[in-house]
Amino acid sequence: MAKKRDMIDDIIDIQRDWQAVSNPLGNIAGTLAQDPNEVKVFNPADYKSRPRSNSIFCARVSSENHDVCSKCLDVCPVDAITIEGASVKVSDDCRKCGLCTAVCPTEVFLVQKIMANSLYDQIGRIANAYEQCYVTCTRAMGRLHRMPKENEVVLPCVGAISRELWFSLLADFGNVSVYLPLGICDKCRTTTGEEFLSEQIAQAEEWAERGAGLEVEESELDHELSRAFKRSQFMGSVARAGQTLVAASNPALGGAAAIAKKLQEHSERVFDMQRALEQTAGEKTTANRRRILTQDRKALLATLQQRPELAQNFKLEVPTCDTSRCTMCGKCLDACPQHACDLDRGGRFSVEAAYCVNCGACAVACPENALEMRPCDPAELVIVDEEAERKKRAAEKQRAKLREGKAEAKKQLKRGLDAIERLADE
Repeated sequence: MAKKRDMIDDIIDIQRDWQAVSNPLGNIAGTLAQDPNEVKVFNPADYKSRPRSNSIFCARVSSENHDVCSKCLDVCPVDAITIEGASVKVSDDCRKCGLCTAVCPTEVFLVQKIMANSLYDQIGRIANAYEQCYVTCTRAMGRLHRMPKENEVVLPCVGAISRELWFSLLADFGNVSVYLPLGICDKCRTTTGEEFLSEQIAQAEEWAERGAGLEVEESELDHELSRAFKRSQFMGSVARAGQTLVAASNPALGGAAAIAKKLQEHSERVFDMQRALEQTAGEKTTANRRRILTQDRKALLATLQQRPELAQNFKLEVPTCDTSRCTMCGKCLDACPQHACDLDRGGRFSVEAAYCVNCGACAVACPENALEMRPCDPAELVIVDEEAERKKRAAEKQRAKLREGKAEAKKQLKRGLDAIERLADE
């Protein structure tokens, strides 16, 4: 249900209308006066970079087995990726579409502009400020013949966002849409992009129990700032002008400040989640190997901490061990790029589901076939922060004491009043 308008909304509209009247030409005059050589035009190359590869994290390399994973090879539209021995290379034929960065479960391929934490912050900032946040590609933006608007996120391909990151975005924000006009994907030379992005978004929608919007018409794009942002920004400007003590006492009233605070809180949740996970599962394995969390997995786990009921929508498999076959050779540990697997001195095999990316490298590498991938309880993905829970219990205990004290004070007051009444009667 839409919130009713009030005086603040009216003032904001008057302010906006007055600015339009006082400057009827907007920025048109300034644009006409500019040097044509200095006017910015949309350049797709500005949004594309060839990924850097780090073979240390490759499951195929660590397991020394070509049957482990071929996701990057399958998704690359021009066969620009080669994996030979301990080396993962990206050739000059790369289309810079970013699909390999989204499909790789261990984040072997990195492009700074489309890393998971950067994209989350960028999209989150827009989703908090505008009625709609649009994720689109360079080909779709090129058809508009203009520079992107403030609430448009341009990617080399919409498929450059992984399903884990899509899940976090859809669960945390309800106004993220994809802008892809008809015919864009059909004629794109990134031939694997449309099918891949459809699969990623569909899976994320199933996990998040919320759908992503889709817009195909330019005329339907909404570039309006959200009501909450406009009100916050207005109150923040009033506070900065020193015209009200109420607004000045609450610096979070500024729209930009409020968004920055929300993003900071998300970063803190990710940090707290990782700290809690390391305390619970151990920062390192028995063999002193440091466990690794990908950025996509961090985003997913942080969202599940806030929305634990969504964990039931996940279907994940982790390795289980047949101890009668295990010879404790340790090849499973060498094959696991995230170091999610562990083998203690007593020969007990274990795996931390939160770190496991379900690649199956450990099972393939086991020479005795002692490991088998089986479904795990998705509740294991919900990380319980014991420190936060302890503080919560302590706070609740303190509140209970305060309630008891308040009730006792009321009883004492009532007894006192009763005594006064009796004295008055006597």
